[in-house]
Amino acid sequence: MNVYENKENTEVRNLLEDEKIPFAVLYRVLGGPVKKVITDHKRIVIAHTAPVFPTWIWAPDDVTEAELDAIYNTIRAEFIPITEYKFNTKYEIAEYLIKRLKEDGVNFGIKVNIASYECPNPVPPKKQVQGHRDLLKENEVMLAARLIREASVAIGDVVLSEEESISAAKEQLQRQVLNVWRDNNGREVSFCDKRPESDEYTAVSQCYTPEADRGKAYAGQLIYEVCKEIIAEGKTPILYADADYVPSNKCYQNIGFKLKAKIAMIGPDGE
Repeated sequence: MNVYENKENTEVRNLLEDEKIPFAVLYRVLGGPVKKVITDHKRIVIAHTAPVFPTWIWAPDDVTEAELDAIYNTIRAEFIPITEYKFNTKYEIAEYLIKRLKEDGVNFGIKVNIASYECPNPVPPKKQVQGHRDLLKENEVMLAARLIREASVAIGDVVLSEEESISAAKEQLQRQVLNVWRDNNGREVSFCDKRPESDEYTAVSQCYTPEADRGKAYAGQLIYEVCKEIIAEGKTPILYADADYVPSNKCYQNIGFKLKAKIAMIGPDGE
């Protein structure tokens, strides 16, 4: 296994060509400098981008016992203490790592069941809503930061601090990717961003609607409008969701998202 720090790994991501939807984030980050990438250049890729984000682990579906053992030994050697990290990976790998960690006295479990979707043909929501889609502008930093932070709390994967939210808002506003649905009173009642992942796919992410405004079809209308724009740009919309949260999954499916695969996020128990 070779370890690379702060280097581009474009050639390594060729291993993911057949799984670019469930591993779209990993595919994207491998196109630029990554904090740490560990790979055998054949069948295993482990990529760590930042402490606040889960580390990605990829191996093919026919991963062998020897390769699973190699993955386990690698993460134990490279990620210390292991209890400060989370990992996104396929279920077979997740279950193996949980078992091995338990044997070593470390209790890990599945934190999120992640569903990956694609939407080649967006479907208009059945319920029409009042208001309009808007793109947040660079002078709306504090509004964007609040929405990003609220989304991180609601999604529950990585909860951003106020400072991290402001930093993320500035970066995303500069890229002009933050979309909101405003009702007839101008209130921001739903929010998402549009994140290019590859030459083929653009992800809709950070989908968030304040609790008081849920169930009113705002999110469906906003995401549908964003998906139409992605299609017009010649790409296919993709999306990650908590597979166990029924309302959001139903919303995505109603506007044309098709389930492609599921992966698991694992992390230490007690969090």
